[in-house]
Amino acid sequence: MLPVSNPLILPAMQMDKYDFMILDIIQKHKAENQSHIRLSVLERNFWKCIEADTDLHVGQARIGERITNLYLDGLIQNKDGYTLTKKGREQRSFAPWSKDTEVA
Repeated sequence: MLPVSNPLILPAMQMDKYDFMILDIIQKHKAENQSHIRLSVLERNFWKCIEADTDLHVGQARIGERITNLYLDGLIQNKDGYTLTKKGREQRSFAPWSKDTEVA
């Protein structure tokens, strides 16, 4: 008989540029506005970033799924708007772009 894996233990999410972009948008909003970002503003800024970057494709974006996965992995929290957790801030430091050339 094969061992049954525990369904409560999920492997760590593989993050890509889209996921890091969401973390970056949330952090920048917090720094600029001193408040948590609302879902509608997060989505609007996400789509603007995708439109501005020719390397990104709308079909791969799936923002709802990505936000859910970031939340389930403990990288973001939703308390009267989205904000990064400590784990999310740490993960953001591994973004594929350098600190000097962050996504707008």
